Amino acid sequence: MHLAIIKYFHYFLLLFLMSLGINASPDFKRMNLIVSDLEQSLEIYRDVIGMEVFEIKDSEKGSYAYKVFNLPEDADMRFASLNIGSKTRGFSLTEIKNAELPSLDGIRMTTAVIQVEDLREIYQKIIDMNLYYTEIDQDITPEGVTFSEFSFTDYDGHLVVLYELK
Repeated sequence: MHLAIIKYFHYFLLLFLMSLGINASPDFKRMNLIVSDLEQSLEIYRDVIGMEVFEIKDSEKGSYAYKVFNLPEDADMRFASLNIGSKTRGFSLTEIKNAELPSLDGIRMTTAVIQVEDLREIYQKIIDMNLYYTEIDQDITPEGVTFSEFSFTDYDGHLVVLYELK
């Protein structure tokens, strides 16, 4: 009898934790962009979009990240993790020096889609930075919510879509 009670208690505890999102899988941890100039990129992602820097650190030569990003041994790498919304370290920028970065011209293979507040203010700041951008568009989500959005490419050619719910 006692064992049955413990078994059901564990079952309900597991359901409760799952309802809180604990141990939910899969879960998106972070998006990373390779950049040529970390300070310049922070002007966009921190100063304009409003992400908060969690940490900035240098990566050791030969670390695991060199294999992940297929970097030459003589490349220098610096990493910034940023908090985005309620996600701690949900966005990161990895600066690569002493290595030529590939061109991102042509078909855009990936994009970061980010919800913001004050879309029109951000839009004007992006224009003032002389970055490529699209006009603000308005649409309705499948759930019936009106939103506005525009896209731009950052200094390294990464496509970013910003949107604001109405």
